[in-house]
Amino acid sequence: MDKEFFYHLIQELCDEMNIKLEKLSFGWILQLTKGEKVRHISNYLFDNNPQATGNIVADKYATYEVLKSQNIPIIKHTMVFHPTIRETWVPQEGNWNNIITEFSKYGTLVVKPNHQCKGKNVALCHDLREVEIAIQKIFSQNETSLSICPYYEIKTEYRAFYLKGEILLIYGKTKPFVIGDGKTNLKTLIEKLQLKENIILEDNQKENEIPKKGQKFEISWKHNLSGGAIPKILEKGELYQKIEEIAQKAGKAMNMNFTTIDIIQTIEDELYVMEMNAGVCGDIFAQTIENGYEIMKEIYRKELEDMFQ
Repeated sequence: MDKEFFYHLIQELCDEMNIKLEKLSFGWILQLTKGEKVRHISNYLFDNNPQATGNIVADKYATYEVLKSQNIPIIKHTMVFHPTIRETWVPQEGNWNNIITEFSKYGTLVVKPNHQCKGKNVALCHDLREVEIAIQKIFSQNETSLSICPYYEIKTEYRAFYLKGEILLIYGKTKPFVIGDGKTNLKTLIEKLQLKENIILEDNQKENEIPKKGQKFEISWKHNLSGGAIPKILEKGELYQKIEEIAQKAGKAMNMNFTTIDIIQTIEDELYVMEMNAGVCGDIFAQTIENGYEIMKEIYRKELEDMFQ
């Protein structure tokens, strides 16, 4: 995330919309004033979302529980609590019975913190040893809980921008890749991409492998733009309408005013909500795609107009 890029965009909008903008708390808070109204933005969080809802959306398992209760398709999550920090919530028989049951059912699991983003500490586990390592890594950082999920074969991951029932933009993300030249190892090829985050390089276990000339090598199973995934705006049509309908239902079910909703399309063409984001960030999209800056600026303009109604 590029906070200066975001600040510049908001400053430009405020100048155009006759809104006074001030940085408070060392830049952590943006205070916007127009007439007698004062509004705030903090870390991509806009203050027209209910606080309780923002807390729910920031928790992946809580989001799953709310959307599931309202029959909105969402990937399955199973909660695992830290055995000491949250010991009162751990079953008497411990966590492992549930974990082994889930692994036996699906064969491959995704382990992820409930409160982090950008794919950090999200692990794809093919055996119980990998599951244990992933869980220990997350809990060693004093995370109080995590989720384990079945692994879904994803064709494309989509992000929908939602404002009070209206979908302003949907774009797809394809997994990042490099093209081999038969001479350069994977680590060097990845470094040449100059990714915003080093997480892909850190997660890649085949960095010394040399892809064949012309070989397309996917460098991650994740779809994070910060890790090199490639965005493409989804044109309106049948798929757009299906994703739009799910996103609208999710936004309304969660009582969010301004949010992004990540929806996966599996190889069987099934659609599921993966997660929602209380902080609406489009920095990498805006800097990657043609006219991306103007697109994100228009989305934030509509949000600011709504904040000062």
